[in-house]
Amino acid sequence: MTWFFVSVAVFMAGHIVPGLLRGAITARIGHTAYIITFSVTSLFLLGWVIYEVRHADFIALWPYEIWQNHVTLTFMLPACILWAAAIIQPCPLSIGRKKGFDPARPGINRLTRHPLLLGMMLWGLGHIVPNGDLVAFMFFGGATVFAIAGFWRMEKIRARHMDVAEYKAILDGTRRFDVAGLAKGALGWRDIGLGILLYVVLLWAHPYVIGVDPSAVIGG
Repeated sequence: MTWFFVSVAVFMAGHIVPGLLRGAITARIGHTAYIITFSVTSLFLLGWVIYEVRHADFIALWPYEIWQNHVTLTFMLPACILWAAAIIQPCPLSIGRKKGFDPARPGINRLTRHPLLLGMMLWGLGHIVPNGDLVAFMFFGGATVFAIAGFWRMEKIRARHMDVAEYKAILDGTRRFDVAGLAKGALGWRDIGLGILLYVVLLWAHPYVIGVDPSAVIGG
């Protein structure tokens, strides 16, 4: 379990330190190189954490039941659609593309300013249920808390690079979370289509990457 905590500490440092030094780093290597390097490093560190979760001592908190996997499968579809929206649509106050945002047509930002983080929250919550051991609970629960805290942190970071009028205009037409946004054009067919595709790809890749086949319980 020691290496799990080490991997988590390094993962957190890998996000906090680059954020604090972002200005100096981008000035030296450029914004694009920074994003690529940060993304690759984050994926590598996340893979390390997942490896340690899979190999940590098993300390049971609750028994496994097959219905629990259906919770994960259910939560992951909206998570994938939210991630797709974060790729396709601009999210000026969160992780994702900032350019091209129109306050008159906020899109996904009517539902949430943070589709990637909201999707991460659903991913964490959905995976807690069928993984009833201590390390998995800390990992997925921690990821959920990390995502929720990111709502406020990302807005604070983005606000540093905006004037007051621009920031206020974005806040006025967007929401951290408002389900009514679904009826106001928050999601388009491209978001849903790409989200379903991502969902299918994850189902296919999961047994090869993680070693667990979530689709095995479909119909079970």
